[in-house]
Amino acid sequence: MKTIFFRSAAITALSLSLGLGACDDKLDIEPLQAIDATTALSSEDNVTSAVTGLYSSIGGSNLYGTNLILVPELMAADGYINFQGTFANYRQLARRTTNSENASAQGIWQAAYQTINQANLVIDALPVVTTAGLKARYEGEARFIRAAMYFELVRLYAKQYTPGTTNTQLGVAINLVPVKSPMEASVLGARATVEEVYTQVITDLTQASTLLPVNNGSRASRFTARALLARVYLQQSNFTAARTQANDVITNSGKSLSPTLQSVFTGRNTSETLLEIQQNDQNNAGAANTGLATLFSSIGQQGRGDVQVLTAFANQYEANDARGRSQLIYVGTGANSFSGQLRSGKYTTFGQNIPVIRLAEMYLIRAEAAFRAGDIPSALVDINRVRTRSGATTLTAPQLTLATILRERQLELAFEGFRIHDLKRTGTNIVTTGTPPVIIPITSNILVLPIPKRETDLNSNLVQNPGY
Repeated sequence: MKTIFFRSAAITALSLSLGLGACDDKLDIEPLQAIDATTALSSEDNVTSAVTGLYSSIGGSNLYGTNLILVPELMAADGYINFQGTFANYRQLARRTTNSENASAQGIWQAAYQTINQANLVIDALPVVTTAGLKARYEGEARFIRAAMYFELVRLYAKQYTPGTTNTQLGVAINLVPVKSPMEASVLGARATVEEVYTQVITDLTQASTLLPVNNGSRASRFTARALLARVYLQQSNFTAARTQANDVITNSGKSLSPTLQSVFTGRNTSETLLEIQQNDQNNAGAANTGLATLFSSIGQQGRGDVQVLTAFANQYEANDARGRSQLIYVGTGANSFSGQLRSGKYTTFGQNIPVIRLAEMYLIRAEAAFRAGDIPSALVDINRVRTRSGATTLTAPQLTLATILRERQLELAFEGFRIHDLKRTGTNIVTTGTPPVIIPITSNILVLPIPKRETDLNSNLVQNPGY
């Protein structure tokens, strides 16, 4: 569908775009081919198109198409990866010199709130959907995507959730009412607490998990919502709930590990994935200088090769482990980048699908939760399932420790957007590789993204994060 209305307001950078794009101006009330926001979703067909647009929105380069995967990796790059490119926004993140005008921080914020508003518009328009099954599915999909965006925002722009406390630290603004006019967009809100944001995320995902069908093609299903719930509970250190959700997905979703990890990334909608960003050679996030394959790959004339895999990290894989140098970490040959250096083979073609949630993560969540509960045998079985798939040596019970399990997450989920989030929830400080090494406390203000300056300038209720 066409753009309805766009306004970058102080709190949300909300857009009423129901389609694939939006204007970049701060105030563009009547773009070409604009339609009335109050009547845009007045039919079931229009709502159907709007839900399809939600998936396109989360696949954009500011969300899962690039930044929601790359930025959490760069924020904890030490001993892991090195950003060699010329983009200042990414260099700032990797070197911890980020400021409130960082383009990535602004882009994620704006795109996420635009998507949230699109989800709100869909939910608001549900009364026009007369087909009962579609109505439930559309509500489930909108709630799932809204929850995913709030979860990403609260992890990046707020301090880590701390179990056993009230979590009154500032989170992000919550908006559940669709913005349809300039007057509504000008009503600015303040940041909710981290506890309130997590409560909203869990509420939406819980409802989505009952509304969504068991099978939903390449879109979010009941078990996609429950898999994200497992991830959310793990981030909260609610290990019992995380284990329950992960076990449900493993047991009942019908999903299975793909024969190789490489096939998860080279294939499309494999037996392992619960959610992928759908891309092809004509429609992907790799246009110009964005896209994961653009930034990660170094193959002949393809890719910038901006993200180098450090030898210290690559050496953690066993020689026969397909996740390491025997398959998924390779020596770059790119003409436009530093040749002869290590790169990740997870993102190698512009049109490939991007896995966002996959079954291996559920095994790792269940293993960690089981270990923390004292169920060593169950944890060992799940860890070895993941390791065996890639040819790594199976572990024995005496070898299994919490550190071993957390390291396995790093090896399996490398370059997929988990790095800084895992370090925060486990309280693991960052140690620089300089001489002498410097310890960066994981609670440091610099490890939280700034609220974009353009937003705080326009919204006096929007409190900036410390240090910016």
